[in-house]
Amino acid sequence: MPPHKLCYKTLLKKNLPFLGALLLLGFTLYEISFYIFKTYRAFFNSDAAIANILAEEIVQAESFFPSHWWYVNNDLWVFYKQLLVIPWVLAGKNGYFAHAFTVFEVSVFMIIFIYLFLRSLMLSRASSVMGGVVVSIGYSPMYLRELYGEAAYTWYFIFMIAFMFIFRKLSPHVISKRTQIKAFIAFMILLYLLVLANPIRFFVYYITPFFGALALLVYFARDSLRTFKGAMLRMLSIKRIAISIFACAVMTGATITHFTLLESLHFAGGANNAPLVPLEDLPVHAAHALLGLWNFIGSEWGTNIRASSLEGIVSLAKFVLFPFVLVIPALHIKKAFYQMSSTERLFVLFSYVGFALLLVLYSTTALHEHAWAARNNIRYLSPFIMMVLICNVIMWRFFSLFMKLILSVSLTIALGVSWQYVSPKEWRGIVDERIALVEELKSRGLHFGYAEYWDSHIYTVFSDGEVDIRPIDFDEKEGMKLVKWLSSDRWYQKDTTDGKVFFMVIPEDIDDMYRAIRDFNMPDPLEQFTLGKYTFFVFEKNPLYVKRTKAEARKKKRIMTAP
Repeated sequence: MPPHKLCYKTLLKKNLPFLGALLLLGFTLYEISFYIFKTYRAFFNSDAAIANILAEEIVQAESFFPSHWWYVNNDLWVFYKQLLVIPWVLAGKNGYFAHAFTVFEVSVFMIIFIYLFLRSLMLSRASSVMGGVVVSIGYSPMYLRELYGEAAYTWYFIFMIAFMFIFRKLSPHVISKRTQIKAFIAFMILLYLLVLANPIRFFVYYITPFFGALALLVYFARDSLRTFKGAMLRMLSIKRIAISIFACAVMTGATITHFTLLESLHFAGGANNAPLVPLEDLPVHAAHALLGLWNFIGSEWGTNIRASSLEGIVSLAKFVLFPFVLVIPALHIKKAFYQMSSTERLFVLFSYVGFALLLVLYSTTALHEHAWAARNNIRYLSPFIMMVLICNVIMWRFFSLFMKLILSVSLTIALGVSWQYVSPKEWRGIVDERIALVEELKSRGLHFGYAEYWDSHIYTVFSDGEVDIRPIDFDEKEGMKLVKWLSSDRWYQKDTTDGKVFFMVIPEDIDDMYRAIRDFNMPDPLEQFTLGKYTFFVFEKNPLYVKRTKAEARKKKRIMTAP
């Protein structure tokens, strides 16, 4: 064989794993881009739309923290999707594409950052690319929805990777003082922004897992006196003590700023007020939290699946194999402890402490009010699930052939079934219905209305702001009331609109709408029509302020006073 052909063959063989990893990454990127730009339009919800809505409020108020906006969970949205949507608002293109482009942009940045972090750990190019692959696979509809649809907690995962990357640059192996100074400045800026956003959430997501990981580092190092002393000396070094003191000062300043800002803003309750569930409900609630985890990673199967069918066999395989992906790295921590770098140890232990903490909170508290909600919306756990997936890549070299086989089969199955989650059969019909509804409202000259929260912001974004639908709530006891949850006071002001106003009502709330017309002493609607699952009540003017004339007045009982 000619020397040049032998050289090409050797080069190809050497780069084959890297090329294979790139091919897998390309496939997963295509899937998530298809989901983000196409499929998710059918599942796009009001929580996902909030970044678009808040960006618009920021631009109109000319304030980064609009005083008329109702924040929740004590979260100040400091560094979040709305920052990337603001340019689209200024360009007059604040629609679904702005949301999709922002999420895709963040997803690509996340994959690049994972690659750079894993390369800094001296992993191969192929392994570093696989880090992006394992978090990009559509393991389940919930996984896709939370990470590449709503994409709220993807940011927390990126921040965690960023912290670990910075720790790596601050470690003694970095000789360049310039690099360490840059890393120190970046660390303090990131620390300030995250604490400013929500000190309590920062404590749960970062502080507790960090100190838990440090405690485990000391615990695992106890077997070797030399390693134990080395671990303690590194923790008690003058450099680390100085960084810790400065970090405490930054966190204190950010906390003070956070609570100072709270005094001038509107805040509703939320997850920060979650109580412990009653003890008699704990077993069921904890079981649903575990089922929620199974659902999130794609291990839970659907209904009416025949066991002897291919779908039944795959469902059983996922049920058995996928949970192993979350525990295999934990089984190898002690064995591989001395072969891992300090950053790898910290990353793995941080991941598992955070994972365990959030799972316990889900199991024991009412982060969501009912056990059903804990099962179907376990999103707070998603950043740590992604971290654990990365742990499999970091610790791959320590796994036995059998464990590698389990992970490889799990990955193959996940890739094989992902398209059915990326492009389910029903998505096109739902999107067509949503677009048709917006077009019908525009053709009727209806540009402002009210609907329940989950039916409101969706269509505002779908219409590129041409049809503003603002949230209200129907309550059996309190009647119709304004929504002070991720909303703006200005939507309910008298001068909000001077044209027609409609109420978009789902079937179960129609009686409550008639009750609201009576209780608010509203004039009769100009027209009433049905479109899809909604019934529309159209008024000539905003009925919250234009009342029935005295000649037509009825006995009324005010349930709510509009501001």
